[in-house]
Amino acid sequence: MAFLIQVLDARVADDFRMDLFDIDKHFSQLVPLKALRDALLRNAIAAVAAKQLGRVKGDKPFSGRQCQRPSTMETLDDVAEVDWFYKAANYYDKAIAFSRIYLEALSGTLSRPSSPNMITTTSVTNSDDLLVAVSIFSLYESLDSREMGWLRHLAGLKTLLTAISVKQQGLGVTLPSYSAAHNACFWNFARADHQAAYINRQKTHLDPDDLDMWRSCGLQVQDNGALYTDLIDIKSEQSQCRQTVQLVAHTLIYLALRVVNYLAQNSEQEWDSWNTLNCQLELWYGNLPMTFRPCAQIRHRHQSGAAETQLTEVFYSMETCAASIQLYHFARILLLVNKPRERTGVSRLKAYREVSSEALKHAREIIGIALGRPTPAVRVEMLLPLYIAGGCLEADDERKTLVEIMRAIEKDTGCSTSVTVNSLESEWGWIEEPKGVD
Repeated sequence: MAFLIQVLDARVADDFRMDLFDIDKHFSQLVPLKALRDALLRNAIAAVAAKQLGRVKGDKPFSGRQCQRPSTMETLDDVAEVDWFYKAANYYDKAIAFSRIYLEALSGTLSRPSSPNMITTTSVTNSDDLLVAVSIFSLYESLDSREMGWLRHLAGLKTLLTAISVKQQGLGVTLPSYSAAHNACFWNFARADHQAAYINRQKTHLDPDDLDMWRSCGLQVQDNGALYTDLIDIKSEQSQCRQTVQLVAHTLIYLALRVVNYLAQNSEQEWDSWNTLNCQLELWYGNLPMTFRPCAQIRHRHQSGAAETQLTEVFYSMETCAASIQLYHFARILLLVNKPRERTGVSRLKAYREVSSEALKHAREIIGIALGRPTPAVRVEMLLPLYIAGGCLEADDERKTLVEIMRAIEKDTGCSTSVTVNSLESEWGWIEEPKGVD
């Protein structure tokens, strides 16, 4: 038990980008408490924590100098002798076994209820725990690769979310909103869904056109495409600040899914669809509350001593805002590079130059937030935006800076970036690493 407590304290929450858009921090603050009495969650969390420790070789980073010595719970003995990946796999296997038991029990409750009142507190709790566990399984797989394993868990999570939602609706269970766990899992799923869809060049699991589903999870999108019930209320933050931040962030995730689905269309891209998405993104950005503005910006000084640089270091007071703004610039780049051909007399070369210039501006904004060194959760979440930004860069000093950022993310968080870096260097034509890159 003592070892398990140490593993649970291994700051797995640092990689909990799962909570990045959740003001209640359900995964990092509430789930560990549930895990004290739930074997499924306890083993799932331990699996992720152990794998994370394996990737960072047992190191637990501390921010800045620490005057007080670490507590005994924070100190892991004989780190070098521990096979963290073996322990991770062991906990993972146990968690999978418990999940099968939960799934069998839940399947019986959902498929053969004796009455509409059959969905009891216990069954709802079990379904919530299973949703959380499958979400953690996806995180476990994604620590190794952004390719296959985590995508299977995403598909399973979508099936589970749908089954629970449909059954509740069919039994006449009137819920103004789902449970906190359900909403946390839904938005974590949406966060990962647009990434998976983009990587695999396919449509998202979640349907952006199912407005009732999005509204049931807190979104305010209207039938006519309007994003909020009251724009003035959003921009002036008359409502509670943290709730507004979450709503604005969730709205952008919804738009990101719409953009990715636009790219996945097989038919010729239509101007109407592109213009609608472009206008919605402009509307979102133009009505941001003050909390989404950076609290500080300074010019970045590259280690190579380059006299001039177009990069700045950007700092945000809230990690949700930093991640949201990066996602916004990511979506804008995707739209720009997939803009339908002009049907006017504008030359293709001129159109390319205009798109290239705009995309570069968005790319520098993404890198600027990364240079501000936000929390680990934001740094792990920014890998896909950084990759897209890298494709827009032309100056070697900016490319070197991007490589340094991505390699530092891997060293600090254990999240693999080598494949992404190699892909960018190949795209740039860098057969060998340029001098000056550590």
